[in-house]
Amino acid sequence: MSLILCRQEPVTVPYPLEELGIHLYSSQELCYVIYHYPLLVMEGFICGRLINFIRDELRMPFLADRLTKWMENRKVSDELLFLILQDCAFYSQQEQARYRQEVTALRKLPPAEYEKRRGDYYYELHLYGKALSVYEKLLEPAHAPELTSELKGKLWNNIAACYTKLFCYQKAMHAYDCAWSEDGKEEYIKRMYFLTCRQPELTVKERYQEKMTEENKKIWEEELRENLEAAKQEKAVTDMRQVFEQDPLKRLSRATEIVNQWKLEYRKMI
Repeated sequence: MSLILCRQEPVTVPYPLEELGIHLYSSQELCYVIYHYPLLVMEGFICGRLINFIRDELRMPFLADRLTKWMENRKVSDELLFLILQDCAFYSQQEQARYRQEVTALRKLPPAEYEKRRGDYYYELHLYGKALSVYEKLLEPAHAPELTSELKGKLWNNIAACYTKLFCYQKAMHAYDCAWSEDGKEEYIKRMYFLTCRQPELTVKERYQEKMTEENKKIWEEELRENLEAAKQEKAVTDMRQVFEQDPLKRLSRATEIVNQWKLEYRKMI
């Protein structure tokens, strides 16, 4: 991801935002991230390091002082995000009002649902390690009174999806087993079967065997085949295919670049 916006400030040390894989070079970019990624910035985003960036790099000492005094005299709140949008004046008052309404609505969600939304948000950004930490924390005993069996099933399903993305298939299998134990959806059994297709040495518990009929397997394998065909058209795959069509020297150089990029993306995932 990259941002190319109009306002330019004399930033010499940009602010790293690892979750999005970018660096912020202006107050406009900072406001863009706050406005478009609310669930990313509502917890732990405002900190001393960011305030120093606002003061020293964006040359906005008045805003930095306001943020500092707020944090000294009151607990951190969403008002700090609103202050930044207000002082930077990149978004109109109507847009700021809509943003305030969106954040307020998120805060009104039941705590468990709010946290799940945060986990889902991280998952959508391919931050599977962060998503896992949110989901697993929700399943701790302290949150038990807030969780229905259906919600616990969804959480275990999402945990399994994260582990699958991280190639931890044994852990994914265990998570799907836990998901099925909560709400008994046959969808989880299908996904267990898909895991065995990816890693044949995995074993499925006996209680699921009767659901894995030849008829079901035939249907599931057709779905898997369609998914694999769709995956072949994804940009990363087509880029690599084009690389191997080049001459040997260019092919090696470009393949190295792509593999290094994949490594960086994987490190971000975990």
